[in-house]
Amino acid sequence: MHINLIKKFFTVISAVVIVCSLNFCEAAKKIVAVMPLENVSGYEEEKVAEIMTEQIIVAIHSSGNYTVVERLQMGAILREQGFQNIAVDPSQAVELGKLSGANYSLVGKVTMAVIENNPTASAVSQLSSLFGLGDIGEMAGQYVNKFKGKIALEFRFVDNTTGEIIIAGTVEGNKSGSSISDAFNKACKNAAENFLKQLDNINPFRARIAEINGADIYIDQGSEAGLRLGETLIVARESTPIIVNGRTVGMKQNEVCTVKVVEVYSDYAICRAEGTSGTIHKGDVVKRS
Repeated sequence: MHINLIKKFFTVISAVVIVCSLNFCEAAKKIVAVMPLENVSGYEEEKVAEIMTEQIIVAIHSSGNYTVVERLQMGAILREQGFQNIAVDPSQAVELGKLSGANYSLVGKVTMAVIENNPTASAVSQLSSLFGLGDIGEMAGQYVNKFKGKIALEFRFVDNTTGEIIIAGTVEGNKSGSSISDAFNKACKNAAENFLKQLDNINPFRARIAEINGADIYIDQGSEAGLRLGETLIVARESTPIIVNGRTVGMKQNEVCTVKVVEVYSDYAICRAEGTSGTIHKGDVVKRS
């Protein structure tokens, strides 16, 4: 009897420790409130803004640097405050972001949404007809996406504490797909990836090569610093100091090669050199392009 009680006690304690650990890790990350995007592109497909919003949320969460306010929670706050949608208005976004407990708010609108026939698919069809390829041409056409989607997102990323616009701009996505919805999804994902590259610039990644073991290049930063599996990084070697007004403000860096992240852990990662590369040394700087 006592043994079972002890087992239950330690099971509960273990669960509490795990939950607390997870909450601590999440708390260390900045929180972003993504406002529902507005569609001003003129394209009548209602889901364009919704798809773009979802892809932005996925991209921000995948960065490893941020957590995102749940859409249901954000929707409830918007309804409570009488908002149906949010245009690009940072002042409103700040107040709504604060209500959600977020450090930052993202507001934006889809300014372009276009679906075109993929010219590559048309070319395959014309060549097949011209040369009488018949079934062969039809088979080749199955591997070429028929539609091309183009998306443009205008955005502002706002600090909810200061009201300052951290970054603002426009990103585009351009991808082909087998259907209209497939092309739009892929174009939105591409635009979200391009947005993430701009977001990375405000939280730059920098590490050093700690060890080299054959083809494996170990660097001293990992997922806790926002590093993602599959990223391509630049290896640079520091040379002479940069001196301004008699004070050293940095070091000149010469690019050596690029490496790809093949394994990521919390505090370190393993990379592999891409293509023809220069000689990599321990202590070399590793950074995003």
